[in-house]
Amino acid sequence: ELQVVFQAQGKADYVEIALRALRALGTPEEPTDLALAFDYRLQHILVDEFQDTSFSQLDLLERLTGGWADGDGRTLFCVGDPMQSIYRFRQAEVGLFIDLQQHGLRNLRLEPLRLEANFRSTPAIVQWVNESFPAVLAARNDAEQGAVQYSPSTATVADTRGGVHIHTFVNADEDIE
Repeated sequence: ELQVVFQAQGKADYVEIALRALRALGTPEEPTDLALAFDYRLQHILVDEFQDTSFSQLDLLERLTGGWADGDGRTLFCVGDPMQSIYRFRQAEVGLFIDLQQHGLRNLRLEPLRLEANFRSTPAIVQWVNESFPAVLAARNDAEQGAVQYSPSTATVADTRGGVHIHTFVNADEDIE
């Protein structure tokens, strides 16, 4: 019934579009003619915000790269920061990001790179974040739990202004001990 409504209105939701894309490509064992055409033409894929990738999106990526092999000149570049995941955004699984870093993508070995330069914040802010966030985030990456370890950065700006000041507000009606 939902597909009838979609067809009548000339509309579809995100899930329907994703499912149709997966069906159009077939399976890794039995790719469709469309999948084979994409395999021939696609040379480079860039995925931004990979930390917000879902299982169905990963499945789509695996189908698009199903015929790729290490060293064939094609590139897959997945960009993301697991510390900035929008948990459960469109069924996002930050654990997929961690798993991809550690094990690659099905038939492709990937080379994880960690960017450490912070071009936006002052040294004082970067120092405070580097000192504070290891206690906030997980002690180690855990793909199964979606737990992310803090990765420190280095300030690249010379600006010495600013810093972090924490202000606490207490309700005057509450007793403080």
